[in-house]
Amino acid sequence: MAKRLLAVIAFWLVSIFPAHAILPAPKVVTWAQLSAAERQILAPVAADWDQMPEAQRKRLQAAAKSYPKLSPVEQQRFQSRLTDWAKMKPEERKKARETYKEFKELPPEKRKEVKEKWREQEQKKSAPQQASPPPPQVQNPAPASPQRP
Repeated sequence: MAKRLLAVIAFWLVSIFPAHAILPAPKVVTWAQLSAAERQILAPVAADWDQMPEAQRKRLQAAAKSYPKLSPVEQQRFQSRLTDWAKMKPEERKKARETYKEFKELPPEKRKEVKEKWREQEQKKSAPQQASPPPPQVQNPAPASPQRP
């Protein structure tokens, strides 16, 4: 008898309070609804914004809000990485997500080791860019013969 009563009450609650009335629809923020500052910061992903999952949009919006607090070097790194991400193909993005997930599952010691190797590779990549090339050597041309009037 108690089970039947609970079933009737549950049915009654479901029919009176449908799921869409209990859970509000998530607020989807379109590109046009972003502030001008957010659009400027997130410009590299503008073309993909309206197709992104809501969770990704929220993460990027939060990053855009904290962007002004970043140092100039951190801002440059953020922009570079966001631009690189925007240029990736969907398969490349999927692979990057999988790699990141695998990295997060590593024990802390192994993660530290991987980070060190990654930093060394980054330094090797940026070292040639940071070093200024030697000035070109100009050969002195043969002295010009004086012109006669």
